[in-house]
Amino acid sequence: MSQPSRILLVDDEVNIRLTLSALLQRAGHDVTPAENGEDAVKLLEQQSFDLLLVDLKMPGMGGMDVVAAARQRQSDLAIIVLTGHGSLETAIEGLHQGVFDYLLKTTEPGRVIERVEAAIAERTQQLRQRALLDVVGTAVQELRSSSSSDSESSAGSSERSITVGALQLDTWRQEATLNNRTLSLTPTEFRLLLCLAEHAGTMLSYAQLVRCAQGYDAAELEAGELIKPHIHHLRQKLEPDPSTPRYILNVRGKGYLLSPVGE
Repeated sequence: MSQPSRILLVDDEVNIRLTLSALLQRAGHDVTPAENGEDAVKLLEQQSFDLLLVDLKMPGMGGMDVVAAARQRQSDLAIIVLTGHGSLETAIEGLHQGVFDYLLKTTEPGRVIERVEAAIAERTQQLRQRALLDVVGTAVQELRSSSSSDSESSAGSSERSITVGALQLDTWRQEATLNNRTLSLTPTEFRLLLCLAEHAGTMLSYAQLVRCAQGYDAAELEAGELIKPHIHHLRQKLEPDPSTPRYILNVRGKGYLLSPVGE
């Protein structure tokens, strides 16, 4: 049996929280309520969730502020915004933050459940696709490594590691350290960081990064969508302040470059 989906429900109105909590729990979901944005952010730092269901208008920290904070802490979270009335400005902001849907507070219960489950299903599919891409990328990299093992075995120790400022990459161990602290990277994240490090200071396009890190060709638009989540996770692990990157820099609409790390 699959685990129940974990939902963070944020609304300052106690009746809404109680009603939606009961509705979602009856549908088999695990619901954690929060009465304001500040409490929600604390919960996001302590626990992982599958979906955020958040009120747009709340005293203090508003719904879109919670959405932005959630994206920084759990980038793959599905998000639905509850609102008394919609606006074009809010809808545009929601598109940038990857909001799955907006629901009026007057929406009938069956429709709420339907949209919640659709959001969770889409998130699950995206996670499976990313995992599959990681597997494919790892397999391609292993094939490349196998075909070049003879030349690598005769290479000097200087070719086994790459250093960019305080960042060191061990290509044999597939290990990255920053100021002697080992970074916990997925295989795709390591290969992506290695590609950037090998061309430190030079911009690599989205398509070049996909080809280098994952081993296949993709159009620039598709490549951008494939590579951005990995860049986001890398920044979380590498940057002192991921919201203001200093090391992995974006050349808007074109690609990324790695600047000297820790210098």
